Amino acid sequence: MKALEQRVLTSLKRYNLWDPNDVVTLAVSGGVDSMVLLEILINTQRSHQAELRVVTFDHGLRTESKEEVQLVAKACLQREVPCTVEYLNIQKGARLQERARMARRAFLEQCDGYIATAHHASDQAETVLFRLLRGSGLDGLQGMQRRHGQWVKPLLDIFKSEIYEYAERKNLRWCEDPSNDRTTRGEIRRVWEHLTSIRSNPERSLAAVAQLLARDADFIQTQASLEYSDIVCEGRVNVRILRTHHVALQARVLRQWLWAGGVNVGRQHIEQLLYWMPKQNGQTLQLSGGSRISQQNDMWDIC
Repeated sequence: MKALEQRVLTSLKRYNLWDPNDVVTLAVSGGVDSMVLLEILINTQRSHQAELRVVTFDHGLRTESKEEVQLVAKACLQREVPCTVEYLNIQKGARLQERARMARRAFLEQCDGYIATAHHASDQAETVLFRLLRGSGLDGLQGMQRRHGQWVKPLLDIFKSEIYEYAERKNLRWCEDPSNDRTTRGEIRRVWEHLTSIRSNPERSLAAVAQLLARDADFIQTQASLEYSDIVCEGRVNVRILRTHHVALQARVLRQWLWAGGVNVGRQHIEQLLYWMPKQNGQTLQLSGGSRISQQNDMWDIC
């Protein structure tokens, strides 16, 4: 148990998830993942020195929700951690899970400091597999980031099996949400059984892939940011300078340029532009959504 806590603490410091005395709000659902996150961060608080707070949500969708928020509130009371119970009352209907997630996110982003969620290495592996099946590129296959704006993920090096083992050895109480098995992630979890017959521990392999690709993505993005101001001037792309760079860097610069110009960027847009060779001035390339790219004297403009 101490070894697992030390691994989380090492990750917090290595990736600088927060500084001493920062406020960190934990999103705790009552499930095993978030209850373990709460326990670990309380037990290591003298080392990471965050000011811990907890928010838990009752969506008003299941009768078990009251029991879950009561479990979280009681655990926080026993450990002297401030806890807020937020009642969302999400209406049933289309896009239910997405609407519930957006409501939670909107509330949490009003909190001071950082927001810690209990996403772990098994979640990371599932994310990579799902995005691979969707045809994502490097940015997608790097999975979830440990720190993105206010959001931090302290358990991203810990696998689900380790979380259960820790919870059982610490005699923690938690609630299981039966709806999890009916989600896309629930379907993906059933795939692991088949993949294990091909390669032992596929979760660990895909989580490692995410970590390796995250470094590569960060390097390419850093280089693209350094070159951006030379390639893009006054909202236009200097095609001659653009073409002197590797195609991977060109793709990132073009994506950033289109986003800045208000174009809803798709993979097909980038591929079109990477290999677009207009033969004369004034020639245009039609993008979806009504946007067009025009060329004048080796300069591209959005029109």
